[in-house]
Amino acid sequence: MDSRFPQTITAQTTLNNYVTDLVISNFSNKLFISVTQFGKIGSLVLVRRDVNLNEDSSPVYSIKSLLGKDQAEYHILARHLYERLQLKKQLLFGFALHSFAKKDLESIEEFICSNIKQINQ
Repeated sequence: MDSRFPQTITAQTTLNNYVTDLVISNFSNKLFISVTQFGKIGSLVLVRRDVNLNEDSSPVYSIKSLLGKDQAEYHILARHLYERLQLKKQLLFGFALHSFAKKDLESIEEFICSNIKQINQ
């Protein structure tokens, strides 16, 4: 594979009776994840771990909505995914989902985690 292009995988499943598409692209400085049940990117959120000068405190994260609604639920979802994946680089997360119910988000997270293993981070 040409090293100038990001490693990318795609996957599809049905969750809660909705076709769910996943795209994961591993760029040199960011990991891009898009999960959609509408066939479009939807909202885009950027998550990064900031330098914490006090080593005894918990990690500090910056979360910024780039496109779409700027809602707390979106920030929580993106941060939780970032922490679960234990990323060292920034996460650009796009999502367009029918439901943000806890059980549906858990299914989405499992779908992402089961497919991200194919990407060399």
